Formats: sequence, C-alpha cells, structure tokens
Amino acid sequence: MSKGVSASGVATVQITFGNSTSAGYAKAVAICEKLPSYEVAGEGKQVQHKITLPLTEVELIANIFDLVGSWKSSQMLINGQAATKKDLTYYGVGCYRNRQKAFKPEAFCYGERQFEANIWGCKKLGMPVYEWGGGWLDYGQFDGNGVWHFDKARIRHELEVALKEHELCPALNRARVLETLEKLPATIDPKTDKNWKYRTSYEEVKGNYKEVAVGIQPILKKVNRYIIGGFKPEWEEAQASSTTHIQLKIEPPKVPLSPAKAPQKKNYTWVWVVIGLLILIGMFK
Repeated sequence: MSKGVSASGVATVQITFGNSTSAGYAKAVAICEKLPSYEVAGEGKQVQHKITLPLTEVELIANIFDLVGSWKSSQMLINGQAATKKDLTYYGVGCYRNRQKAFKPEAFCYGERQFEANIWGCKKLGMPVYEWGGGWLDYGQFDGNGVWHFDKARIRHELEVALKEHELCPALNRARVLETLEKLPATIDPKTDKNWKYRTSYEEVKGNYKEVAVGIQPILKKVNRYIIGGFKPEWEEAQASSTTHIQLKIEPPKVPLSPAKAPQKKNYTWVWVVIGLLILIGMFK
C-alpha cells in the first residue's frame, strides 16, 4: 500500500504499543481508552494497545506518540507504512499543523505573504505567483506575435513532484491542483489580456540597448480568477516604489586611453624643495 492518502482523501494513522515501566504508560493508556478506535489484546507483559486515527487528528497523534514512540514495543503506521515522528513534523503534515493554528487556515494555504501567494491552494508546492514574474511563469516562450505559450507539461511535472513530497497533508487536494492547471490559459497575450503584463529587460539589439519582453507577469489582484472553488484569496500589490520589472542601468563601456595619449601626472616635488630652502634662509638672516 502506498504511503499516500487513503481512498477518503485523508491518511490513516495506526499506533500500537505494549506494556512499559515508563511513567508515561498509564497516561498513554488513559488517553487511548477514551478513543472509539481503541483496541487491546493480551494481558500483563503481553498486552498490546492499538488506536487508529485520521491524520487530521495530528496533534492528538503527536501527543500519544511523544509518550510511547521511544519504546521498543511501539510502532506507528501511516496508511500501512512504517512512519516516524519526522513524518508528523516536516513536509506536508508539519505545514498542516501550522495551518490549523492559523487565524485564517484556508488563506494560510494560498499564502498570506506576497512571496508565498499561489493559485494551487498549497504554498508548500514551491510554485508561487510572483507579481514581478519569474519561476514557473517563465516555463514557456513567445511566438512571433508576442503571445506567450505556457509549457504546461513542464509545469505539471513540477507540480507532480511537489505533490508527491507533501501528499500526506490532509488539506492538500491533488485533483484541484491539476484542475487549476487546466484552467490556466495555454496562451497569454498581454497586449489584449488586462490580467497580464510583459516582463521586460534591457538588452543589446544591433548595437543599441532596448527594452525587450523576456516573459510575462501577472496583475496580482486578478490572478485569483484561476483558483478552483469558492474561496478567493486577496494579495496585496507591491508598494509603488517597488520595481515590477527588471531594469538595468546601461552605461557606455569605458575604453582605456593609449599610453601615447594618456595625460601625464605632474610632479610638484621641486616646488616643495624650493619652499623649504626659502624658509631655512629666512630663519638664519
């Protein structure tokens, strides 16, 4: 069985542990006995306790595993695969725990900070929508008419890799992520589409430096139109003083003067010698 999500969309966690002389044993048993999924088999030193919980109960799972996880008799399985405390702390599950503590959990996933803003519903995928362009927004190319063509195959590949790494997150919806990609336009023409602009840079063209289009950049307030579902996050635009495209300060190259034409540095040492002699003569008059 894969260590991915279950058929219900949420991974299942199973913790088992045996008898222990640890001070935390009685506390662990007391917590587990209150859970509907609690099972116990055997007696005395052969006793085995077992609970099964959805990964959405990650804080409770983490608390129980903190008590019993170091014992030789203990084991934790996520969807049937051996797991460790690291699986509850890092990657998608660790981010999910932070999400649950956030003031606005759904907004947390779409990125409340400008550099985390994304249309996928998961900032851990590492594919934010930068207002100034770049990143996955550069996956594509222009045609002869200045129309941008996204390389959706490459975008999908990057998404799939990140989805696999964070698949245990109970809030991550793989189908919605890929549906969002389908909703994203295959082509963008910034000349007519007011949701996008050209990203420009100064480059040398036939000996002259001109501002040329090197990519596209979104109007951040409008890009949430591609998001699937009823929740539409709102991100703040950059301050007016912030640059929205790359600009390079171009200066003409400095050509060194040839030795024949280079101005000679004047030597004023003899002037100081004369002044010193005059001062000495004046002192002995």
